[in-house]
Amino acid sequence: MKKRITAAAISAAVLFGALSGQALAADDSGFTDIAGTSSRAQIEALQELGIVKGVSSSEFHPEENLTGAQGIELIVRTMQLSLAAIDFKQAPTAEGFFTHVKNDAWYAESFVIAHYNGLDLPADIDPNKPLTREEFAYYLVQALEKTGQYPLVKMYINIQDEKDITVDYQGTIQRALLYKIVALDADGNFHPQQIVNRAEAAAILFAAHEFVETHKDNGEAGAPEEPAASAPATALE
Repeated sequence: MKKRITAAAISAAVLFGALSGQALAADDSGFTDIAGTSSRAQIEALQELGIVKGVSSSEFHPEENLTGAQGIELIVRTMQLSLAAIDFKQAPTAEGFFTHVKNDAWYAESFVIAHYNGLDLPADIDPNKPLTREEFAYYLVQALEKTGQYPLVKMYINIQDEKDITVDYQGTIQRALLYKIVALDADGNFHPQQIVNRAEAAAILFAAHEFVETHKDNGEAGAPEEPAASAPATALE
């Protein structure tokens, strides 16, 4: 099992993305532009684990929008999805599934892996377009649930701005809240249409990573239960 940074040391956090086809790797010098972000500890922890790389050896650009390419690449890597269990007569290509993903793009393999692992990516997804909070949560929860069957409390969380959530995303966002990989703000809003920046995605991805690792360590498994009874909104910590 991978070396872990525990939630006792880090409250919630992330994995972050290369903007080229090079493998993600840690940079021992650290990032010089994350001192003012609340996700600093999470970013540094994942850098130490060797799964974080910035836009350069010294810059992470925490306030920069997270693109679809970065988001899918990082979700696939965080959840360790692969094609290992699939037998192909012919190697699949990104252009065979996605209109705007070229076979030679640095993120192409991750899009293929995401497709074959059942992530509901639109065929016309634009990898250069920033992801909204609801899109990011939707894809991440699907990936997380490919890593195992996890117990889930039967509870419906009241979201004040639920009317702004895309109907097809509502179930996964409820589960993301119950898994505690995302949270509502102090007023009970999720802000589904808000663009995710790299710092926020960092916190969410690390929380998902910790959730999977913790449940593996505890030997917990089981089919998730559907949300049922109403519950009060959860505020951001």
